[in-house]
Amino acid sequence: MRLYYGDYLQLEKILGAQTLRSTEAGATAHDEMLFIIVHQAFELWFKQLLWELRDVIARLSQPYVPESDVGIALDRIRRMLMIMNVFDGHFDVLETMTPQQFMEFRDLLYPASGFESVQFRMLEVLVGVDESRRVQIDAAGYRSRLREEDRRTLEQIERGPTLFRAVEHWLEKMPFMESGSYRFLDAYRQAVEQIFEHDRAELASISTLHPSERQRQLEQISRLEAHFGALFDPTAYAQLVERGEKRLSQRATLAALFITVYSHYPLLQQPFRFLDAILELDKRLSMFRFRHALMVSRMIGQRTGTGGSSGFDYLMKTVLEHRVFADLAALSSYILPSSRVPPLPDDIAQRLHFVAEVNHDDLR
Repeated sequence: MRLYYGDYLQLEKILGAQTLRSTEAGATAHDEMLFIIVHQAFELWFKQLLWELRDVIARLSQPYVPESDVGIALDRIRRMLMIMNVFDGHFDVLETMTPQQFMEFRDLLYPASGFESVQFRMLEVLVGVDESRRVQIDAAGYRSRLREEDRRTLEQIERGPTLFRAVEHWLEKMPFMESGSYRFLDAYRQAVEQIFEHDRAELASISTLHPSERQRQLEQISRLEAHFGALFDPTAYAQLVERGEKRLSQRATLAALFITVYSHYPLLQQPFRFLDAILELDKRLSMFRFRHALMVSRMIGQRTGTGGSSGFDYLMKTVLEHRVFADLAALSSYILPSSRVPPLPDDIAQRLHFVAEVNHDDLR
């Protein structure tokens, strides 16, 4: 039997899925069709994002993650980023509707709201939003507004792996950080200590510096030293995790730093690009929330949202509080100038080159 285009895409279902509440109420609001279609488009893209994300999590959660799977995971994340690029255009289209046009049918939407987008909540949970830091709509939380089957779905997803945990798991298994007597943690700490010693010596050599200014700069160096010290001290780092100031494990954080610092080595270039893509994904999710907040502000001002939230204020709080990979973003605090980065032992350096490159060096 010949496959027909419309049957394959089930267009009859899709194109018949726009039921205008204003029409049912007896006075069709022209712009309600646009409102429904744009939100349906978002939901279709959320479905694709979840499809890609689950594959990434599965690949990174393996006991051993082949390099080829890291490459595939990177491709999946890049596709997700391209999809999220489309979201800005969706908001642009929706904002061709004026606030007055929205008011023609807004009251008919109560109490439904975007808070009930189960797929977006699934996306947040799967990426790894920290539930302890989640901004709540009220004391009951957003889940009180969901149907029972949707709450069960989210609870089931929460019990499974997330992108955050999968990335942490992958980083913790990073090789190359130890070899014989070499430990990246010790070598990097020594390089950092030398920098602080150099900075203090430089301050001491400036005879024209006012004592109060010298003291201020010495205190700043000490604060920076303490900041670095917590990264190298398991006990101090564990305290940061306990206080909620850090979330990524110390081992995973050091592995991410190792990848970042030595990203010029061929075998670390793909892991570095992957971490960069993860950071971009986290940023795009924040930008989606920010753009949504701006649209809500434009459409309803300071009114309460249809879901009963504070609307704009609530959405703006989620922009920062729902970030997942802030620890990766904070790695720049620990980056040293290239000239101060400790060189790798020859055996590790050779292993981080492609085999063909090493063999070529042998033939010289």
